[in-house]
Amino acid sequence: MRSPAPARRRRPQRLVVAVAASALLAGTLVATATAPAAAADTCTVGTVCQTETAQLSGGAHATTNHRGYAGTGFVDGYGTQARPVVGADTRWPVTAAGEYVATVRYANADPGDGSSAARTLGVYGDDTRLGTLTLPPTGSWDAWATAHVTVTLPAGTGTVGLRCGAGDGCMVNLDYLALSAPGAPVPQPAEQCRRTGGLHDDAGLIGWEGDTDGVVVCRNGSFYLRDGRNTAEGFGVAAAPTRLTWSTVDGYLPALASTFTTADGARVTVTDFADRVTVGGADYVAVYSRVSVHNPTTRPLTVDPAPTRDLVPLDRNGNTVAPGGTVRHDYVVAADRFGGTQPWPDAAALTAAGGYDPHFGHMKRYWDGRLGQLAHLDALPDPSLAEAYKSGYVSTLIAKDGVRLNTGENGYDEEYSHDSIGILATQFGLGDFDDASALLLRLRDLIGGQPQYVDGVWKYAWPWAVYLAKTGDVDTVRAHFATEGPAGRSQPSIMDTAHQIAADRTGPGGIMRMTNDIDSNGYWTIDDFSALTGLASYRYLAQRLGETGEADWAAKEYDALLDATNATLTKTMGDNGIDYLPCSILEPNTANRCNVATDANWAAPFLFGRWNWDGYLLGARQDGPALDAVDATYAYGFGRIGDSLPAHDFGGYPGALYSSAYNAGYGAAGLRGSTHRDEAIRAYQMMIRYTQAGPYSWWESTSAPDPDSAWTGSHPGHGNGSAPHAWGISTANKALLDSLVAQRMNGDLLVGRGIPVSWTGRPVRVSNVPTLDGGRVSLAISGTQRQLSVTVTGAGRQRILVQLPVLARGVTAVSAGTYADGTVTLPAGTGHVTITLGR
Repeated sequence: MRSPAPARRRRPQRLVVAVAASALLAGTLVATATAPAAAADTCTVGTVCQTETAQLSGGAHATTNHRGYAGTGFVDGYGTQARPVVGADTRWPVTAAGEYVATVRYANADPGDGSSAARTLGVYGDDTRLGTLTLPPTGSWDAWATAHVTVTLPAGTGTVGLRCGAGDGCMVNLDYLALSAPGAPVPQPAEQCRRTGGLHDDAGLIGWEGDTDGVVVCRNGSFYLRDGRNTAEGFGVAAAPTRLTWSTVDGYLPALASTFTTADGARVTVTDFADRVTVGGADYVAVYSRVSVHNPTTRPLTVDPAPTRDLVPLDRNGNTVAPGGTVRHDYVVAADRFGGTQPWPDAAALTAAGGYDPHFGHMKRYWDGRLGQLAHLDALPDPSLAEAYKSGYVSTLIAKDGVRLNTGENGYDEEYSHDSIGILATQFGLGDFDDASALLLRLRDLIGGQPQYVDGVWKYAWPWAVYLAKTGDVDTVRAHFATEGPAGRSQPSIMDTAHQIAADRTGPGGIMRMTNDIDSNGYWTIDDFSALTGLASYRYLAQRLGETGEADWAAKEYDALLDATNATLTKTMGDNGIDYLPCSILEPNTANRCNVATDANWAAPFLFGRWNWDGYLLGARQDGPALDAVDATYAYGFGRIGDSLPAHDFGGYPGALYSSAYNAGYGAAGLRGSTHRDEAIRAYQMMIRYTQAGPYSWWESTSAPDPDSAWTGSHPGHGNGSAPHAWGISTANKALLDSLVAQRMNGDLLVGRGIPVSWTGRPVRVSNVPTLDGGRVSLAISGTQRQLSVTVTGAGRQRILVQLPVLARGVTAVSAGTYADGTVTLPAGTGHVTITLGR
């Protein structure tokens, strides 16, 4: 049965929607929600037979509009408008004969008339009814249960099916059928990712930089292959653990390890990672899996990993594990072809390409090398922040297709303008300049061809400004400053997008025009902030390039827009008696979507607009309520939320209002205020503690934690958008680094501006931080609750401003520089200071 899909927050769900294909075959209507298969797989005894891959007829069809199913979907069509559809049929070829237990996983809820009742369905061998399943209510269409009946398949039976016969109640959804011998364990699906609307609810990611289809990994170590294969792979031994841990290997690598205990006491760990391999001259991504079985008991144990059929064994170790011993089983399967169409390598070729350990070593060396280019978070009081920083960055590289900065793999597997701009600005800000020119030009093409989010057009100059500031590469920027690509305005110059801001100032009083930039139409404050950020970036570029005319134009346009923005905010805030920055620059939050306290768009100006913090780094003029209301807006938003969410949680979006992947990013503007300077770090810690959908993976929009999750800790029941979400992760990583050390375009180094007071006296060490024109600096903070030692190396001629929030409580002495108003200022050439706190 169908019910409306949950609303998405920012944009329509980015799924490839397959139109139901139908054909009249022997008088029977066959329909499927994906491309029709030539024939269903045989339903083998002892395995799970997914309904969505079966032969469907009589109105039965595959879909994904509820969550919690196994495989790639489920089947409905057994009832419509609270009436059974007699003849609806789900069927598989079968070669077995004899007595078997037929187990069906199903959902049974209100079919539309308010009723709740047990319903029946027939099990058929060919056209002969062999038994009747009784299917009690499950409470909702997202809740699933199993039922079974013993049947005898006569010799020569060609198919087994689940059919709505005359007199049956039907009106259920079907997930899978499993046939097992009487007394034998009931088969379980290898894949245990719950699903909502085609997305995996428990979602980790492995793969390779620039691959086409990253591999979504489920909490029990099963995983889903795409690139045309569309198969779930995994291990029967891990089918349904009641409790498990799930983590990244070494805390950050794209190698995910699930550990659980079997019913007979074996301790099992399933580890999956991906490596780039070359077979026959062609490049592939291959997934390597290890099932490690440890026996802590005093008796031998026999544990069969039970791999799915596509997994190629790399060893032939036995299944019996001696007391105190460990047995490992390694497997491989090809997962991606980097956009190619070459044939998949066979088992012999994959085996010849090498075993698990050498490929793990290659994978680790590659990612350590990529992470080595970034600013390093060498020591933090909360080590999980450094792990999330590294792991999340790797996820953004796996989500990337070539030079296309996609937002996700498990949902949103494509580019979106303002997403890609934020991802790329963070990449440069963290110190990664690989393929910088190609990425910037791909961003140009995206901006020119995708008008959905116009704030992306207005902020296009921002990543260029960050790139120029960090590298000093004037020549690359100059080549594209005023010159369009070969296709003209569809490949705009930086100048084109800056001047578009002036053309789009058609809102009341000279503000920006109406947009849909937060997925509702309105005059959103983020748009004026985005345009200000774009103009400040453009002015910086023009100044660096010596384009004085354009720099002067940008300065005048910026001042005019800031004056219009502040005048409009002053009127809106005064007329409505509010002291916070409203979502809409023309009305209070009670008048639009931000009326919902847990809709995180109440903080949208702080993140998507970028202006409060990044405008400051750019050296732009900042004044008026646009700046002065920062602290009051945080107080207002968190005050409305109260105790309904954890502290430092900004909320989510319709359909999943608990939290979001942007949570830490929303805290970045606190760096520009006084009372919420540590908000980015605190909000990132909240994400790590409560809302991981996979190890260091977050949904764009997150539901409340699932108390019944088998994964230890607090994890959401489901989410919307994508998980992992590259843009959300990039905003968190940028805000974290900026909280530790940042640099303004005038050269000033800002040290510790967002470090929590509770970290006082605990070591903080950061190195390899990119600074102006190719520089790199390191920072070390140590000491006690009363005295701090701050050392910055590599600053050269830059002034250093030590701005830890604890300094605002008073300082009694400094060994170098001067102290005033919460800031210790060190002149150029001075890289160390001892600070005695006044408390």
